Parts: sequence; C-alpha cells; structure tokens
Amino acid sequence: MPQAADNSTLLDRHYVTLILRLTLNQAGDLIQGSLTDTTTGFPEHFIGTTGLHQAVEAWLQQQHSRNEQEP
Repeated sequence: MPQAADNSTLLDRHYVTLILRLTLNQAGDLIQGSLTDTTTGFPEHFIGTTGLHQAVEAWLQQQHSRNEQEP
C-alpha cells in the first residue's frame, strides 16, 4: 500500500471531487451518463463510451485552464 504524502508534497497539489453517474444496459454496456464537479455543481451529460472520454478530457482541460489563471 502506498504511503501517505507528507505536507510539503500536498501543498503543491489541487484536489477535486468528480462525480460520475452512469446508465448501463443489462449487458453492462454504457448507454449514457453525467460528470459533476463538486465545485461548479453543473453536470456535463454524455452518451456512450466516446462521449465519456470526451467529457472527461474537456473537464481536465477546463481544470488545466483554471489552474493557469490562478495567481
């Protein structure tokens, strides 16, 4: 099991919570879902696996852009 990071390591990290809700069919295939960032609370809806990947990539890009704008 990995060791917990020390305080100096934690200071230069940004922790977020991303809620992923999925609708699957009986075979376990992804039909649709939504991503919700607990900071914004606004859900991003998607359809299928490709939509999931695109939604996560867009969310990560948004986080990167937001971090670049902070002082």
